[in-house]
Amino acid sequence: MVGAPAPTPPGWLDGLGREGIAIVVLVAFITSLNTTTKFLVTWPFGQWLGTFLGEFAEYLLVGSAILIGAVWARKAVPSSGAKQYAAMVFAVVIAATLAEVCLKAWSTNGQFIGPGETWQSALLDFGVELATQIIRDSFVGLIIASTWLYVRAEADNAAAIATVAVDSERLDRQTAEARLQMLEAQIEPHFLFNTLANVRRLYETDRAAGTTMMRNLKDYLAVALPQMRAVACTLGRESDHAIAYLNIQQIRMGRRLVFDFDVPSQLRDARMPPLMLLTLVENAVKHGLSPQREGGRIDVRAKIVDGQLRIDVADTGQGFTKSGGGGTGLANTRARLASHFGERGTLSLAINTPQGVVATLVLPYERISEDREAR
Repeated sequence: MVGAPAPTPPGWLDGLGREGIAIVVLVAFITSLNTTTKFLVTWPFGQWLGTFLGEFAEYLLVGSAILIGAVWARKAVPSSGAKQYAAMVFAVVIAATLAEVCLKAWSTNGQFIGPGETWQSALLDFGVELATQIIRDSFVGLIIASTWLYVRAEADNAAAIATVAVDSERLDRQTAEARLQMLEAQIEPHFLFNTLANVRRLYETDRAAGTTMMRNLKDYLAVALPQMRAVACTLGRESDHAIAYLNIQQIRMGRRLVFDFDVPSQLRDARMPPLMLLTLVENAVKHGLSPQREGGRIDVRAKIVDGQLRIDVADTGQGFTKSGGGGTGLANTRARLASHFGERGTLSLAINTPQGVVATLVLPYERISEDREAR
């Protein structure tokens, strides 16, 4: 792929901008209007307009030269302070002097010495006139330079704030991703250790059951491992993951565990964060069914309600009194929902009838392709 062209380094006129030009035009207009208004009522309008336009052109030239000098001074002394202001004043005086010399040369066609004048008298007259013009121009120039300097400082501050905001957003996103990885990592280890312990015990007491559990564990890992680090996952893969988990638990609990999944095929490609459904199913087994002598049933249902994906995990376990349903697993799930979907993703708990708990996930409904899921 062809790389992007390298950015052009800023020139010494970088930052002149439309703001600087607008400042020069505005100051030139106001100054010209101020110096010619007194003639507006005594001179014919055409004569006044010609004088006004002449003054405006002169101030425009001088102001442009001063603005270029101000840009140079700011580039030469980038750090604000006394040195920058001193450089700005120096640049304004030099720019005004050069501009007035150019105007004088243009108005006299390069003939600085008039007929019958000596070069000494012409130089003296020009020096006095130039000094007067420089004082006037320097005042105007300082207005232009200081206004432009203020505008540029505000623009730089706004750019710096925007950069900080972008960096802060990037850091928040990276922090959220790291937190998600930490939360997801808390879900798996204890289940794997418990399963391996059960496999070892079954091989000592019931080798056939141990073999079945090992095969179910293999099926479980075949589903779980590819998606443990996945950014995007689907309801179909999450359902397969939870079913593989329940198959393992069914070896341990026998007839004490019954489960059923009602996930329509058209919803299997719905987007869902990895390991979220498994957390609710595991919570139902651990805190709802396992403590009961008779065990119970788990039903997982998925449907679209008001354009959103709704997933219910209902169990016939102990209910709220002894379920311990407010632990780390549910807290992690709520934190992950907030990170993925904000207020659009919710987890709620309700009493099941005739007994037990119903955990309900509500997520934005978004279909996801297999290629995106693989990433």
